[in-house]
Amino acid sequence: MPERKSKRKRNALKALLFGGLSVALYAAVFANSSVVLAYTTRGAWFAALPITTAFVFSFVHGAFANYLWAALGIEPSKKPVETRVEEKRPEPRKRPRPRLHLNA
Repeated sequence: MPERKSKRKRNALKALLFGGLSVALYAAVFANSSVVLAYTTRGAWFAALPITTAFVFSFVHGAFANYLWAALGIEPSKKPVETRVEEKRPEPRKRPRPRLHLNA
């Protein structure tokens, strides 16, 4: 039990760290939006800046979300997933259609 509390505490501290970093990144981009726009619209090698920015934001926000869920105690189950194989249904047999024969 003490292990869990210290792990939760570490996760909470990391969630606060990455949450603060995420807020700082958003504040920096919005506060300097004209500079960001000027650099990202230049073309050539500057075209990599929006992609890099998206990766950085994605990583920081993903780490924040991961540590937040772990701090709240919500984690994926660790039991192995059982795969059920559905039984193959036999194909329905074609039944002959009844036919009317007239004796003439």
